[in-house]
Amino acid sequence: MELRPGAPEIRLDAHRRRIAARIAAIISEVDPELNAIAADLAQLYRQRIPRYDQVDANSIEHNTHTVLRIVVDQLRGESARASTDELTALARGWAVQRIPLDLVAHSIQIGARRVFELIRQRATTQNLPATVIDEMQDLTWEWATASATAVHLVLQEQAVVGAAHRADLLRRLLDGALPPTALVAEARSQRLDPEHPYRVACTAWDETAATSDLLAVLRAHGATTKLPVVDTVIDRHLVALLPRAPGQLSHPAPVALGPAMPLGAASTSYRQARRALDLATRFGRSGLVDLAALGPLPLLGAAEDAADLLTEKHLAPLRRHGSAGTEIIATVETYLDCDRRIDDTAAALYLHRNTVRNRLTRFAELTGLDLDRTNDLIVAWWLLNRERQQSS
Repeated sequence: MELRPGAPEIRLDAHRRRIAARIAAIISEVDPELNAIAADLAQLYRQRIPRYDQVDANSIEHNTHTVLRIVVDQLRGESARASTDELTALARGWAVQRIPLDLVAHSIQIGARRVFELIRQRATTQNLPATVIDEMQDLTWEWATASATAVHLVLQEQAVVGAAHRADLLRRLLDGALPPTALVAEARSQRLDPEHPYRVACTAWDETAATSDLLAVLRAHGATTKLPVVDTVIDRHLVALLPRAPGQLSHPAPVALGPAMPLGAASTSYRQARRALDLATRFGRSGLVDLAALGPLPLLGAAEDAADLLTEKHLAPLRRHGSAGTEIIATVETYLDCDRRIDDTAAALYLHRNTVRNRLTRFAELTGLDLDRTNDLIVAWWLLNRERQQSS
């Protein structure tokens, strides 16, 4: 395989090849000590890194020994450079097996330390000069660093490919364009359960720390012990499939939730989440919201024909009074936002309470809507908030 641009390699001039040859003379790829180191490292990783419990112990030991064999084999070679191609190919295979590559990179560096402990012991027994031993240590560590970098590059490569696939899957799923047979196969690849009820979470996406923190909270509190949160960014919106509701959360912008539904009905949950998000955004809500939490706001888009007729009947006469009519409308909107409390309305608008009362009376005279009557109050709230929504 050709070296990719930027792929790590080790340059070996004549002097460094002699150092590599000394290392190869001290330890061979079939050295029984390598088996012991691999076994010890496998146990060490399982103790230090809890996620290694998810990987078969024999696989850990085998992979560790394979990496140790590669370094010894390359150090024996006569090439002017030692590439990481073989390790890169192995890392791609490990990614397919879902072995955590970040932990593989970490294990390479720990393993390099153990290998050099063995080299130093034997070099000291052979009475090699300290300067030579130091050079062997430097070369061993340089190889370990290049190897860890190679694994990280594969990890980044897999992350890009995985993110693209995940985004495509979620887009088709939320568009309702994923056939049932494809849904089962695709869900398995993303650790999704087709029978489990998921809630779709949706919020505007940006590159701020607050949004990144929100995503971390959703992933932590929206997952179960068996099912992770699956998320992506679609049309500048963060969209996440949550196996469970995350509870309360604090966020300066609204985060909308659709109802819990099986994956096959995720498009319905998504539509309701987007509807809730649009309304919550327009009316300045923040934090976790759903349609039920928005009270009567979801009703604003209903009965458009009736709303147009009622607007012409009640609000058009008020509009004809120009700026005076605009002041009256603003006062009534604030009055309704303040739950019809005169004093709170006056404080919010920096008006005398009698001015507020006069404008409320004038509103009733011009529109025919008496805010002390339930039916008129509902119509006034609906029409004013509908206009506010359309103008936002």
